[in-house]
Amino acid sequence: MNRRKFLAATGGLVLSSQAPRALGEVVSPRPDYSCRSTHRLTQGPYLLPDSPLRSDVREGTPGVPLKLRLNIVNNIWCTPMSDCYVDIWHSDALGLYSGVDNIVFDSATLAHTNEPMIDMRGKHHLRGHQVTDERGVVEFLTVYPGWYLPRLAHIHVRTIWRGVPSTALDTQLYLPDEVERAVYQTEPYIGRGPNPIDIQRDIVMKGDIAATEALTVTLEKVVDGFKGEFTIAADSLG
Repeated sequence: MNRRKFLAATGGLVLSSQAPRALGEVVSPRPDYSCRSTHRLTQGPYLLPDSPLRSDVREGTPGVPLKLRLNIVNNIWCTPMSDCYVDIWHSDALGLYSGVDNIVFDSATLAHTNEPMIDMRGKHHLRGHQVTDERGVVEFLTVYPGWYLPRLAHIHVRTIWRGVPSTALDTQLYLPDEVERAVYQTEPYIGRGPNPIDIQRDIVMKGDIAATEALTVTLEKVVDGFKGEFTIAADSLG
């Protein structure tokens, strides 16, 4: 699947098998590994421990609305995982994270500069968590993330099954190029222009096109913005 084409198929892995239907039934895991665990990526520096429980994380933050549906499935059986804590956080249209001091990077070297960090402490927008229902689903209403150096625009996601720390899966979701180009030509994004960072210069993905495509969300245009869907295959074995 080419990330440079508008994605219209599912952004993650397909639910393709069922867990044992009765106590004592023996069912072998799928031999083709069709629910192989979603790529794990760094949390980054901006995770906070007090993420609010909510679906709408905007708090009036300006930006193109984005409805995000996440399907959490078991990475062996491909069955929905209920009772998963799913946390998201990402930058605003100006590339800033709430709740933290934002690091300033040099556009040429992509290293930290000596400039003062940008203080966004005391704010909580574009952060929140939900708990998956019996279908393994959570939904968030947010805005399209802005870019910041030295990264592609992305949304952080952390899933934890039933509060078991060893099941935590941290990853980052990306957006289709065509959508990003269109969004960044609108307010309040347009003043910053297009993202100067590509996959090759992104300090996390480091040119890994296959992994970036695998983590790119399905997006569909709706009246006031976009809606997206992605399936995360996670570990429930603890």
